[in-house]
Amino acid sequence: MRDLPPQVPRPAPPQVVPTPPVDGTTSPVISAPAPDRRAVTFLWRGRAGEVRVRANKLTHQSDAALMERDGDLWHRTYLVRPGWRSSYLLTVDGQDVPDPLNPRRWRGFSIAETAPPSPWLTPGEPRHRLSRLPLGWRYDPVRPAEGSLVMLDGEHWVDDLPVILDNLIGAGAIPPVTAWLVESGPDRAARLTCDAAFADALPYEGRTVIAGQSFGGLAAVHAAHRHPDRFAAALSQSGSFWWPNGPEPERLTGQIAARPPRVHLQTGTLEWALHGPTERLRQALGDAGTHAAFEGGHDRYCWRNELADGLIALYG
Repeated sequence: MRDLPPQVPRPAPPQVVPTPPVDGTTSPVISAPAPDRRAVTFLWRGRAGEVRVRANKLTHQSDAALMERDGDLWHRTYLVRPGWRSSYLLTVDGQDVPDPLNPRRWRGFSIAETAPPSPWLTPGEPRHRLSRLPLGWRYDPVRPAEGSLVMLDGEHWVDDLPVILDNLIGAGAIPPVTAWLVESGPDRAARLTCDAAFADALPYEGRTVIAGQSFGGLAAVHAAHRHPDRFAAALSQSGSFWWPNGPEPERLTGQIAARPPRVHLQTGTLEWALHGPTERLRQALGDAGTHAAFEGGHDRYCWRNELADGLIALYG
């Protein structure tokens, strides 16, 4: 249980509104009923006993996930804020499926968003070398490196991180950096929950930033705290600072105040279980910590869109 987040009640159900007129040929349908709100209408057509929307955290733990039916057209409309994005699936009679009316797919999920994807994700002519190593992968820019980056859970970043770094370096938004994409492997939960041996073995070179998501966000801050001589800063996306769940919760927060590392925190507005622990860590960091919220949940699709802004905040 210590590696499972505490059960935090959802603060409020998702905002559901009547579905506007739709032609039922594409999903989701985005509209703007107010300057500070977007209406997102999910659709599914066919015979079924029940259809639900599984949009990351938006419909989590909520009966509002159940779609309404008019004939063979199933629909549900939610209010979100501008900039919201999510990976999602539909559950049709208990089976999870991508949205057949949505051509946008990413890693087996359908994608809904009320803002364009990050411009830093647009592929161009590769300007790097990518090498396979025992620890994962290594990215080397064509220009001489002036620092380095350690990306935890590197197996999830082999496609996106080289594109993001090529674009950031090419635009002068960050200096040229070498990057290690460190794979977590089957012992991920043990390695990324403040494991000293794992932190001690991480690579570094010059001015090094370490980044991670969820447990990886916890591990990144732990490594920067444990080795300030190696890691100049940490980027934590949706960090699991509640850990451990049980005696001595939020252990890292209790240790960090005496020597806070430089940390940039990112959390989703729908990650209600993380808001308290993240805010308490931010207070412990004092002036060494900065925080930015994104509109979304505990979602790799959100993290890939927010990563570039976090790197700019730390390298800039």
